[in-house]
Amino acid sequence: MSPAKRSAESTAELRTQLIEFALTILKRDGADALTMRALAAETKCAVGLPYKIFADRHELVASILDGEFARLRAAFDVVASRAGTATVAEHLLEIAELVLDSPAVALAHETTGDDHVMHAVAAHADHAGIGPAVFIDIYARYLDAERVVGRVRADLDIDAFAFLFAGAVHNLLFSPKGLWPTPTRQELGGYFRSVSAHL
Repeated sequence: MSPAKRSAESTAELRTQLIEFALTILKRDGADALTMRALAAETKCAVGLPYKIFADRHELVASILDGEFARLRAAFDVVASRAGTATVAEHLLEIAELVLDSPAVALAHETTGDDHVMHAVAAHADHAGIGPAVFIDIYARYLDAERVVGRVRADLDIDAFAFLFAGAVHNLLFSPKGLWPTPTRQELGGYFRSVSAHL
């Protein structure tokens, strides 16, 4: 007798659980430690179980990033909705930290070095409406919201500043360590405060 097939609901639940365990591995041990075998060990399940949900590690990585893109999109919308509260510098830093603290950062170099993963991730990013190029739009939308409430100059070149903010975050994400200055969060917050004084 063949084993009973898993329902779509139980498969989706298991998929979510496996991704959560994969995120635990990423945060604790880094991207290199995330293997299908390590995932099985983390979940204390049979080695073959992750392969019943994800075709391979490529699909697992793409699924992690897909979920993370959706989470970031929602978080960015929340920041934009809070224009007029706290300080502009605090919100600018918050946007940067959402990206820099994302589990996706651990996979950033891998996605650019593997064509298969990069194409899958690009497709997911397009679907979610988020990706490196969209960071410019996120900063622009936030700055425009602050302009509406009068905390950013009416004549500010928002596109230029959005490009600079997004470019700075992009460099922190992708530049090899040691070859590009890596400020502490406190220093980064100071930079945002200095720049926001001129917005």
